[in-house]
Amino acid sequence: MTSLFGATSRVVMTISLAYSTAPAAFAATPDASGPCSAIAALSIPAERISLPTSGATIQSATLVTTSETSNQNGEYCKVIGQIKPVDPKAPDIVWQVNLPSAWNGKLLQYGGGGYNGNLPPTTDKTTLGLDVVPTPLVQGFVTFGSDSGHQAANADDASFARNDEAMLNYGYMHIKKVLDVAKVLVEKRYEKPVNRVYFQGGSTGGREGLTAASRCPQSYDGILTNYPTANFVGLRLWGAGLARAVYDDESAGWIPPALVEHIAKTSLKSCDGLDGAEDGLVSNFQGCRAQAAALIQSLSCKADVTGNPRDCLTKAQIDRTLKIYHEGYSLPYQLANGIDQYPGYNSLEGIVMQLGSEPSLRIPPVSGPNAHHASRSFEFLQNFVQRDQPLDLLSFDIREPGKLKDRIVELSNVIGATTTDWSAFSDRGGKIIWLQGNDDPSVSPLGNAKLFEAIVTKMGKEKVRDFMRFYLVPGLAHGGGRFSPTWDNLTALDNWVENGVPPSNSFVVDATKSSTTGRSRPLCEYPSWPKYKGDGDMELATSFVCSEK
Repeated sequence: MTSLFGATSRVVMTISLAYSTAPAAFAATPDASGPCSAIAALSIPAERISLPTSGATIQSATLVTTSETSNQNGEYCKVIGQIKPVDPKAPDIVWQVNLPSAWNGKLLQYGGGGYNGNLPPTTDKTTLGLDVVPTPLVQGFVTFGSDSGHQAANADDASFARNDEAMLNYGYMHIKKVLDVAKVLVEKRYEKPVNRVYFQGGSTGGREGLTAASRCPQSYDGILTNYPTANFVGLRLWGAGLARAVYDDESAGWIPPALVEHIAKTSLKSCDGLDGAEDGLVSNFQGCRAQAAALIQSLSCKADVTGNPRDCLTKAQIDRTLKIYHEGYSLPYQLANGIDQYPGYNSLEGIVMQLGSEPSLRIPPVSGPNAHHASRSFEFLQNFVQRDQPLDLLSFDIREPGKLKDRIVELSNVIGATTTDWSAFSDRGGKIIWLQGNDDPSVSPLGNAKLFEAIVTKMGKEKVRDFMRFYLVPGLAHGGGRFSPTWDNLTALDNWVENGVPPSNSFVVDATKSSTTGRSRPLCEYPSWPKYKGDGDMELATSFVCSEK
């Protein structure tokens, strides 16, 4: 066993000890309770916020002390407030800013999830961060985030988007507005300049991070983005296309849950060893995709079958559902940045397709009983696109959307992070660490890989490596999965920004609640993947090498 990785227990212990005294290095704010209570009376005028608002108000400012048993984040001032809209019919942006008494001079903004509507967990660790590492707040970061400009009981509700200001806030405006508010509070409490501003998140939060860097390149120094919904509109169109494939002609394309599970297990078994290790992970997913046609042939019904058989695939299921799930779609028109395709998923490489438990489409669709993406797509098309008239999802054609096409294209320029020219951000020293899971059933790993490839084509490989690292992680789903990678990602980003040291020889530790918890794998830059050397403990990253073939 080499000293680079070591046993997982020794690694996490070393990391934990390295941070155990870190906050003591930061100077505490004198008379902490005084500055915190003074913030409660603060009013932030509209001119302090760079995008249109009616200013911001403070709801509460509470000093959270170390004596409180539920507090694991050191002493900090917890501030909650609202940014007021210009349109009186639009909802507020509710935000939370946490101001540690021992500040390290840096800010960390947290992204949300789904259609948002709730405050993100700004006192928690980073997305995919190690549990044994102190939270960013303990490390001295000012942490903050918002509900993106509306309030909702769950993240599937997109009804807010019928209001233009709320829709624009969700798309991108809330990001900078809340940063501006956080900077005012930092100025009030510390009377010191901000050294660095970072953003972290996953899914919608991952898109928000990329959006922050692309739209406000002078305001952010580093981004941790995980499985981002970068091509937001393309993803929603994919959900609409999937709905037609599954539910048209009395749900001829619907595949029962037991058969969905069988497809996933069969493909996993067929491809598991292609990376040299039968470890329950498909690392060589391109090699696995090459076997897809043979897998379909082996699972197809041997005679004409109607309905939804439970032990084989019909022609309709193959030609409709599997085709769009595995191969994606192309459009006769272009979305933002020239995109006219949305690649599919690794649905024949081990992931479990999200096709729902019921063969009939509910009105409106409900995720779980119905295909998850059909529900999210309906919410988008009804509230962002059509708005004023009821939408029939099974009459909507993604390739020929008629009068709705211009609106769809317009929205792709408002909501999404598909730019390929990052010069403004990279030229000032900004850095991006981007993780995407091969097993993601929510955001296409092929789509994000294709976007990364387009960035390399536009800017050149060496230029991209100066500011961006993109990793495809075997076993990672949309968070969790068969391998849930955790690592000290914020330290890696900070070290790259502050010291010019990019992530190298990094490895991730599995945090799944299963028998494989604690195993490690190298974090391989795309297009390479972890390949077993042929000997050594398959629980340790040192037994693997990053390979492209």
